Amino acid sequence: MAEPDLDRNEAATPYKLQNAKDKGQVGKSAEVVSALVFTVAAVYLYWKGWDGLLAQFQYDRAILSHAARVEGSAANLWHLVGGMIRDAGLMLAPFLATLMIAAVAGNLAQTGPVLSMAPVKPDFDRVNPINGLKKLFSMRTLFDAARAVVKLVLLGLVVYHALKSLAPHFFHLAALPPAGLARTIVEDAAGTGLKIALMLCLIAAVDYGYTRREFSKKMRMSRRELKDENKHREGDPRIRARLRELRREALKRSMAVSQTRTADVVLTNPTHFAVALRYVHGQMQSPQLVAKGAGSLAASMRDIAARHRIPVVQNPPLARALYHNLELDQYVPPTLYAQVARILVWVFAMRQARHANAGEAAA
Repeated sequence: MAEPDLDRNEAATPYKLQNAKDKGQVGKSAEVVSALVFTVAAVYLYWKGWDGLLAQFQYDRAILSHAARVEGSAANLWHLVGGMIRDAGLMLAPFLATLMIAAVAGNLAQTGPVLSMAPVKPDFDRVNPINGLKKLFSMRTLFDAARAVVKLVLLGLVVYHALKSLAPHFFHLAALPPAGLARTIVEDAAGTGLKIALMLCLIAAVDYGYTRREFSKKMRMSRRELKDENKHREGDPRIRARLRELRREALKRSMAVSQTRTADVVLTNPTHFAVALRYVHGQMQSPQLVAKGAGSLAASMRDIAARHRIPVVQNPPLARALYHNLELDQYVPPTLYAQVARILVWVFAMRQARHANAGEAAA
């Protein structure tokens, strides 16, 4: 018995469907295209059939009248034949263009634009006689054969009933003039074509539903395949978790840079690292690291310190030690008390002297 992870019971993801489409693998019914093309042809014949036939008769009459006046030379004959081919192409061009548009629309309506060179790449498995024999005696071949037989029977019944309904008209055809006979034949052919087109559309609708169902079943995925695809698209979960953690830390550091304005001193490397320390006498057991940064963050911290007139002290060993050993909002460890204390004593002394000078100037 198959393992649960290998049971393909899950619907295909959009990613897998897109990959299959890039390889030219789509759920497309050929019956839809053929039915649409035949229906358009029957409608065109019903709409423009008599006008086209009348134009052809007029053109044939003009050619025959002109042929009697043409000299029987090879050059004149080739010129006449070339003109006939050109004029025939121009008369058939609207009809052929309509059929081409119908064929393209039938394909695009089912799958949308599919631009893939995979189906036309050389594949020796296609010419392998063993694979050909397997396909010849496969269940798919038997199903296609049975479907073709059913389609032939249904279309035969439609043609039989259409001709049976037209049988009373056959006795009156001999009494019609040539133009009336031709017009009646065209109209009867167009009416029969519309009935056949209706049956083809019903067959195409059934085949389209079956084809889409088989393609969806073929594209189903197991739970293991879903997990593998998720890993392939987004990476290993542990790596993604680590990246999220790093992004959170970077965001936290960038937000913490704004806390530099609350610091008492900023220690620098002098350019690569920067740490901001704050100390409130009597409330803190040791100075607290309120911000730290490297590279552009360190430059931002120096700019903030300059705007708020916060002393910036260059002490590379101490700045590196604080940057690597402390996280945000942590306190300076006892091993670094002495170095930090000397700097803070100097900073506070300068601050008191500045305040004293400002007081004297105000007095």
